[in-house]
Formats: sequence, structure tokens, C-alpha cells
Amino acid sequence: MKTIPTLSLLLLFMTASITLHAQKQKGKGNKTTVTKTTKTNKSPNSNKAYKSTTVKVDKHNHNHPNNHKTTVVKVNKYPRNKVVVVKPKKVYNVTVLPTGYTTVVHAKRNYYCHSGYFYHYHDNIYTAIAPPFGLRIKVLPFGYRSIFIASVPHYYYRGVYYVQRNNEYEVVEPKVGTIVPELPEDNVEEVTIDGNVYYAFDDVLYKSIVTTDGVQYEVVGRLDD
Repeated sequence: MKTIPTLSLLLLFMTASITLHAQKQKGKGNKTTVTKTTKTNKSPNSNKAYKSTTVKVDKHNHNHPNNHKTTVVKVNKYPRNKVVVVKPKKVYNVTVLPTGYTTVVHAKRNYYCHSGYFYHYHDNIYTAIAPPFGLRIKVLPFGYRSIFIASVPHYYYRGVYYVQRNNEYEVVEPKVGTIVPELPEDNVEEVTIDGNVYYAFDDVLYKSIVTTDGVQYEVVGRLDD
């Protein structure tokens, strides 16, 4: 019968302890904490209030204590009952879809897409609408613009933002601070909130700003029911 030397036994014990510790730590290296804070702010032009929501995403790696990343995303929500419509939106309707349209199914509902326009069918009329977030298309519309939001490439066309998901492009909501060169002619309302002028498209609010490239439009928040 062979006897294992004391040193060998000690090495085996230390190896087993290290392995057990590693297994306990597996899957616990990354921890994400999301903190959401909502404040009520008063407009500088009146005593009317709007909500401002700050979302703090805190990512911490326990295996690397110095690897700590925090992202803050601010979303301003303006109450819809404070909106005064200055210029109503133009609604584009057709009775026959243009040749070459494609049908996209999202959330068990049909949407008809052609040249960056999306239509919904109701009462024998096809109405141009903003596509819902999450809808995906195969090909980007001709004339889209490439922009970066939080270092992520987005594709913008007629008030709609897309990000690439594998071999498709998904409609997403823009972040506050995003600047675009133009807004679509249809489905945009000019409104005032507490005396301030905004432009609303699919509940996303923009304000016009003057840049070195001329007048552009910045996302400032969204309407809240």
C-alpha cells in the first residue's frame, strides 16, 4: 500500500479549496443595480410642473473591484393635459397602397411599409403612422441618416430611429439629447407647454436649436398620460 506524502496531501487540499471558491464566485462576478428617481420640476416660465425621471444603471464586477461603471439616463416626461396645440399634425391617408409595399407583422398586427412610411388599415383607409417600438424591418429606407446615440450607431429616417439586430433593423425610442437635422412633414404637431414651443412626433418632444449646420431638432422628452 502506497502512502501519499504529507506535502502532496497539502497541495491537494489547497487546490480543492481554490476550486470550490471559484465555483462559488462563478456567476456572481457582475452585478447590475438600477435606481430610478422621479422628481417634479417647475417650469421657469410658470408654476406648472413636469416630471423628470433619472435612471441610474450601476454595473459592478466583484471579481475586479476597480471595474465599476455607472450610466445615467434622463427622461423628461411632460403631462399631456398641459399641451396646447398650435399647429395640428397633418395625417396622410391613401385608399390604395403604393406598389412594392411590404407587410410587417408586429404584436399580431399588420403594418404596411413603403419607402420609410408605415401604414395602418382601418375603415378602408390606409393611414400613415409612426411604427411601434420593437417593430423590425429587413432593409433600411433609402435616404436614412446614420447618427450615434450613447456611442451606439442608429439609423434615422422621418422621425423613426432604428438599431441593427442581427440581420434586421428594430425601431427604438430616442434618448434625451439626440439631435436630428429634420422632422417629417406628416404626423408632427407644433405645441406649447408652459409657453415653450415644442414639436411632437409619436409622443416624442423636440425643440428647435440653432447649430453651425443650421436649425436642427433636439429630443427633450416625451408626453406622459
